[in-house]
Amino acid sequence: MNTKQKFDLICDTVDNGIILLDQNLEVHFWNNWLVARTNISQEQIKGKNLQDFFPNINKKILDRKIKTALNLNSPTFYNSDINHYLLDIELNKVTNKVFNYMRQGVTITPYDKDSGMVIIYIYDTTLLSEINHKLEIRNDTLKQTQVTLEEEINKIELLLDATMDAMFVFEQDVCVKVNELGIELFGFESKQEILGKQIFNFLKNKSDLDLTQFYNKPFETQVIKKDGSDFPALIKIKKIVLNASKIEIMSIVDLSELKSKDKLIAEQSKLAAMGEMIGNIAHQWRQPLNTISTAASGIKLLKECTALTDSDLDESLEGIIKSAKYLSQTIDDFKDFLKGDKEKTKFNLKVNIKKDLSILKGMLKSSHIQVIETLDSSLELFSYDNELSQGIINILSNANDAFKESNEENKYIFISTYIKNNHAIIEIKDNAGGIPTSIISKIFEPYFTTKHKSLGTGLGLYMTQQIIKQNIQGQITVENKTYTYENKKYIGANFSIQIPL
Repeated sequence: MNTKQKFDLICDTVDNGIILLDQNLEVHFWNNWLVARTNISQEQIKGKNLQDFFPNINKKILDRKIKTALNLNSPTFYNSDINHYLLDIELNKVTNKVFNYMRQGVTITPYDKDSGMVIIYIYDTTLLSEINHKLEIRNDTLKQTQVTLEEEINKIELLLDATMDAMFVFEQDVCVKVNELGIELFGFESKQEILGKQIFNFLKNKSDLDLTQFYNKPFETQVIKKDGSDFPALIKIKKIVLNASKIEIMSIVDLSELKSKDKLIAEQSKLAAMGEMIGNIAHQWRQPLNTISTAASGIKLLKECTALTDSDLDESLEGIIKSAKYLSQTIDDFKDFLKGDKEKTKFNLKVNIKKDLSILKGMLKSSHIQVIETLDSSLELFSYDNELSQGIINILSNANDAFKESNEENKYIFISTYIKNNHAIIEIKDNAGGIPTSIISKIFEPYFTTKHKSLGTGLGLYMTQQIIKQNIQGQITVENKTYTYENKKYIGANFSIQIPL
């Protein structure tokens, strides 16, 4: 068996499409994998121009890729994210199919530089593309669920505004009247059990409260029921003088359900971020998977052709190991984000931010955003590292959205950390043009969003503020900042997070 026969035999046993093509797009070899999927025999297409059989080929891009592969003597890739396939191979008419044509990953490898010939490897990526498509649909469904939940919570809040809820009237600090809802809320049987009680009889932390500071404005505290149990409540006390008597009207709203809803919103917000990250991770995996597949196929082909050298083997194996490590690290970063925080831990802030950036690497790369880091490697915190990560990721995702509305050609996000006044400071700024002054004071409000309702819930920055203030006991502020970078003047939003050490 001569070398050509070996080449033909090997190529016909490979479970991928293989085309031997010259710079004029003339076909010199067409393997059985392609025969089975196109119904075009080698006798029909050999010696013919590929474009005669597939007129929809993007010839301009293919010509450029072939020329690059030959000039660099190195494989090039036909971008399957933009050009979903090289050959329009129609899929079988099966039920529930997502695409009409096979999605393909394509690698162009030099074969004979002198004669201008290359090997075209075609991989069927339809299954992976279908999975990504379904993930996107799932992500859209998740976002719609968030919108529905938001609408339901708004209805609850409107209902609370429309009712008086639990109402108590005190005269000379003694309860003289109460409505039916107040009786039910506190678990009493009748009004007589409540009348005659003082305001402080209903408050759990009575020793820590100076009610004179809260007159005519709502405040949160824990209130006590008849059975001794307590629940969170929003209280407003209105003080008036009627017929020379000091009257205090106290309205109480049970916040137990709303607190539970807030936790649910937080989880839904994180699930939405997870959905985006799953798509981001799938995007990051395509290139290393293609590299591994190409290296493995190349080793097999060279071995069968008895042309495999030790250096070729070492180089291919090194590429496979490097790509596998990258995939493993991506999985580990994502698992860490999903774990959630059970208790405070000591962690390095720089390492934590690096992990956040690796999770968002695909999003930042596809948006052509360059991240400039100035991170104090010695700065350590004792706090909730995954909670902080969620807040930082929300800010970075918000900056990515801002760039979509910006005409800035060079897109930058600057992240710096340092210590000031016994606080760890995290500053994140961009050059997306800044936040309009008419809305900058509202961006931390729940449900406030400048995006279309189908694209945003308005919960991202609200949840970030809640995480920083309530869970991490820190502060977060935002302002528009003008600065110079590489002799060019920029303006953008500057978020500052202060965490006590």
